[in-house]
Amino acid sequence: MVKHRLDDSPIWSDLLKIREVYLRGRIIKVADGKKTLFWKDTWLRDRPLCLLHPVLFEWSQDKDITVYDVLQSNGRVAFDRWLPPILFEEWIEIINATFSFDFKTQADEISWKWGKNQTFTTKSTYEHLTCQARAHFGHIWKSKIPYKIKIFTWLLEKNAILTKDNLLKGKWLGNPNCSFCDQPESIDHLFFQCPVVRCIWGLVGSCFKASNIPGCYSQYRPWIEKWLPEWKFIHHFGFAATSWAIWKSRNKAIFDNKIIRHPAEILIHACVFLKYWTGLQKEEVQVGLLEGVKTLLACAHQALVLQGTAAPRMLLAPPTPTAEETEED
Repeated sequence: MVKHRLDDSPIWSDLLKIREVYLRGRIIKVADGKKTLFWKDTWLRDRPLCLLHPVLFEWSQDKDITVYDVLQSNGRVAFDRWLPPILFEEWIEIINATFSFDFKTQADEISWKWGKNQTFTTKSTYEHLTCQARAHFGHIWKSKIPYKIKIFTWLLEKNAILTKDNLLKGKWLGNPNCSFCDQPESIDHLFFQCPVVRCIWGLVGSCFKASNIPGCYSQYRPWIEKWLPEWKFIHHFGFAATSWAIWKSRNKAIFDNKIIRHPAEILIHACVFLKYWTGLQKEEVQVGLLEGVKTLLACAHQALVLQGTAAPRMLLAPPTPTAEETEED
């Protein structure tokens, strides 16, 4: 089995990094066991032994040993420590099943589960790795907004943008609090729960008479679908502009010490993006979008002039865990 060496070229080193992906995609028909990885290939059971017996795999000294080498050593596989009775019995069961396997004298046959004609191609690997991401984030990639904003909202949904809580995970030593208030900054806080941002979502919701506002991203999509069901194609369009305006204002507060005087300023900033990005949409919907922008601007300007006296809009209740999530816990 090929292993990483200090004198490997950068290209070869990168290829070795995706070796585990290759192992997940290949199908192996065991014959003599010389090409079959004892722990990592699916050959003895319906899943690899490294998943079925994780402790034994973790303690094994040669994690890339082949089935053939296990047979040649008569099952004398080296472990980092003595196996306790329970694990020893588990190992004996594996060895008994291994030596009862119907091996052949021919070479192992390898095929590819993700490609046409079971043949490996880099294209089939890429398509497999990205198909789920494309399906889950299709609302982002299909939206008609600038590409860098698509990347930004994709990172936001993956909880990967550099908010202060994420910076702290990398041993950053700065102030962890939000730039708009004195609470710790996280993605949910910055884009939904900060008092400043709650005012923004309250203004947005008032334009289509929503009686509540979302408290996190997982609540945004059902919230906007409930209160604005007939304009589904702009749901991400509006979220992207609002979140990007929040992020830009946050960065100006941190790096330029420019503090907003009223949350409506951020909404006005978002309206600038919305108006500009409307030119990317189909001509038949541009008029309606511009009318919507005018409505948002009117709400923002009114908020700047008048101090609201109505009761604050309430956050949605926290999402109820599904049965599937409960089982995972």
